[in-house]
Parts: sequence; C-alpha cells; structure tokens
Amino acid sequence: MVPHWLPSSTCSWIPFKEGQGLRLSGPFNIEPGVLGTKPRTVSLRLWYRTPLTALLGAKTFIGGKRGVAFTLSDSDGVVALRDDPTPELDRVPVYVLDANGAGAYYLQPKDKT
Repeated sequence: MVPHWLPSSTCSWIPFKEGQGLRLSGPFNIEPGVLGTKPRTVSLRLWYRTPLTALLGAKTFIGGKRGVAFTLSDSDGVVALRDDPTPELDRVPVYVLDANGAGAYYLQPKDKT
C-alpha cells in the first residue's frame, strides 16, 4: 500500500511549541486490486533521526533498532504499540526516505513561515 500512499503524502517536522516530532499525513485512496475500501486502521513503523542528530552523524534512531510503531484507527486515533509484537509490520518492505535515495523528493526543508 505504501507505494500508492507515499506520493500523495507529506512529511514535515512538528515545531517544538506543538510537541516536536515528525508529521506524516496524506489521504488513503481506493486503489483497484490493492485497496478496495478506505482502511479503518493503518499500522506503520518509523525509524528516524532528528535533524540535529542527523547533522551530527548519529547512527541511532528514535525508538532504537525496531523504530516506533503506531496503529491509526478511525475510532481510537493514534495508538503507540510500544513493545507489542508486530508480526505483520515485520514482514512489509522498508521504504527509505533520505536526501540521497529514491525518497529525496519527499523530504523538503521546513517552510520558514
């Protein structure tokens, strides 16, 4: 599902006054043969570094080796999975978004306004 969702999504850093972190957003559209209806829940795992630690060359990620896993639900909102087992997430491909890779178009500098 990620290859269909990623091009229409956006990625931005949440300002420190709003809690700081990474914001991913975008619509989930029906994709014939892939997604027949809009999902009621979506699970994802993120591995990311803050801009400061990335500039300093840190090799560790927020959430450690397993990253941070979440389930988003239309009824419960965002639920952090913490140390819960995530066998389905463990099986899906990893999509790298970095300045030098295929996801470079996705990562844009923060707007100054």
